[in-house]
Amino acid sequence: MAGMLYYPFANAPVPVLQQAILYWDDLATVVAPGWEGRLSARMKEVQDAGLYRPLEAHQTFGPFELYEIEAELDHALQQVPLDALTPPAEPPHGELSTLHVDKLHESVVKELLQRRLVYPHPDSPSRLVAAPALLNIVVSLIAGRIAADMNARSGCTGPAGLRPHTDIGVAHRLGTEPTHGYDVTACWQVDVGPLLPVPRDDIMIRDLVRFRTKYDAERQRLMLAIDDLLHELKQANRHPEDALRRVERELSDATAELNAAARSTKWSWVTRPVAAFVALATGFGAAAQPELNVPLMALSSGAVNIATTHTRRDIGKATAQFTYLHRTQKLTGKPSD
Repeated sequence: MAGMLYYPFANAPVPVLQQAILYWDDLATVVAPGWEGRLSARMKEVQDAGLYRPLEAHQTFGPFELYEIEAELDHALQQVPLDALTPPAEPPHGELSTLHVDKLHESVVKELLQRRLVYPHPDSPSRLVAAPALLNIVVSLIAGRIAADMNARSGCTGPAGLRPHTDIGVAHRLGTEPTHGYDVTACWQVDVGPLLPVPRDDIMIRDLVRFRTKYDAERQRLMLAIDDLLHELKQANRHPEDALRRVERELSDATAELNAAARSTKWSWVTRPVAAFVALATGFGAAAQPELNVPLMALSSGAVNIATTHTRRDIGKATAQFTYLHRTQKLTGKPSD
């Protein structure tokens, strides 16, 4: 079990909120001072339900200094066209194109100002005007570091553990793809979406919380089974079929229980693609099967598919264990009517 750390924004979109409430221990986002006044109405409801964990730099984690993220930052900036990094001429409204200085160490702020990638907002000196692409880069790096540090202190499966989640493909790629100076390791990409159905419609937060409370045992059983699968896949030299066989019965039973609970509602349930990325402890395993892309387990609502890819790992530091990418716009099968 663990919390969902959504990035790059403080307010999570509805499809991500639904999954956080239904399945994860809580929802965390990186915030800056004054965050209470910037939370969306839905996020405030999640907070009122006791399921929101705001992560404020100077209270929850020390802002990362430039030397800690410089190599990653340089690499990410090189992957984006310069015109996409140019801050807008007119200061925008909202969080889409601004960075709060309290999320960043002063050394990082100084570097971004020197590169002319940001400038102070004229109406809010504590905020930096930036292109959305730069916001994706910076916050994705911060989120990955927060999760890694938190998991190193308390364990990735404990109540304080965090799993980075985003629905922005660019943010995920910039935060995980291989870069110079960092270890490159093989990685399994697992589609766990069929295991985590969500309502098709925008259901009231209080109704989602009520469902979660009623079926909390089923929720926990399913999430522990998925976690067991991912941990089995993480083992070096283990074929994915062998990993699945170790947890297949529990995963199948847990999924069946959750689907039965879903059918007890009047909601229309669907599955959305959610990819979990599992970095191996060594370069063996996924690297030995560079073109693997097969269904592992057939379900009434789809199949758990697995493919191979590569990711980066900071040598000498704990990793965030697993990262997640949501495809929030695309709907797949229907686990229940």
